[in-house]
Amino acid sequence: MKPIPDLPNLWLECAAILARRRRPSARIAETYPAGDRFSVAHGPVSAILVPLLLVGLCGDVPLSLVVVALVHPSHPLLIHAVVAATGLMGLGWVMAVKSALCALPHVVSGDALWIGGGVRLSGVVPKAAIKRLLVIPGTRHEWMAEQGVARDQFVLASGYDSPNLAVELWPEAVTSVEMKSSRRPICPRRWVLLYADKPDALSAAVSTDPPRLVEALATPQAV
Repeated sequence: MKPIPDLPNLWLECAAILARRRRPSARIAETYPAGDRFSVAHGPVSAILVPLLLVGLCGDVPLSLVVVALVHPSHPLLIHAVVAATGLMGLGWVMAVKSALCALPHVVSGDALWIGGGVRLSGVVPKAAIKRLLVIPGTRHEWMAEQGVARDQFVLASGYDSPNLAVELWPEAVTSVEMKSSRRPICPRRWVLLYADKPDALSAAVSTDPPRLVEALATPQAV
């Protein structure tokens, strides 16, 4: 199995977009294996990130310029530049986020589920470690109350959109799951909560293996 993919640096992603160079997320995408790909870039929040910020800037920046001109008439140009730069930095950030989400989908390979998105964390979940997948029809908090899941029992892997897919791991095979955030490994838990544009299709693509494979993961083999 390939090593866990890195997470792209969003500032470098933004710089590559502006310079029209190859983006870090595109290089990371090449490390993902062949398999069924499931987009994470068209959710209720991620789909409107860029236009939402543009609409906000169209109102906030002119208003800020007027307020600055009235309150700080002696230094308007400097403060105007800071306000404009802050708005442009925010726009660059969301463009980088959108770029990473588009480049790094979830991938179901022959033996594992690769967690994409490239914003919050990355990871590899062997199919043999998956007990079941549940589609979350409502909010995460409603699902937690219905299933009796505590906050310390899951890892939230979705970036901006609310998770709509819950992956339950076999307790014996949790240690076979690899995850990292900000280049640091994190400990997997019983549940991994994901977002996917088509959660039903992703769930159908992951076929769980017999429990005997789970036992093989957890038990050292005799030499």
